[in-house]
Amino acid sequence: MFEQIQKELAQYFEIAPEKITRETDFANDLKADSLALMELMFTLESETGKTLDDDVMTKVKTVGDLCDYLEKL
Repeated sequence: MFEQIQKELAQYFEIAPEKITRETDFANDLKADSLALMELMFTLESETGKTLDDDVMTKVKTVGDLCDYLEKL
């Protein structure tokens, strides 16, 4: 799951995948705004077939938080 999210974030933010770790903070490290987070959510839903709660991106702060959330679904 982490590798998939890492790949999506690297493409979206045009950065090297190895710069994204489980500790990477969406707001502080990636400077992700609400639009970027919504686009990520829709992409992950279509690729994983899982439905994310509308407020999931307000609950998760790091890439690791998001991985853990998706793995529990």
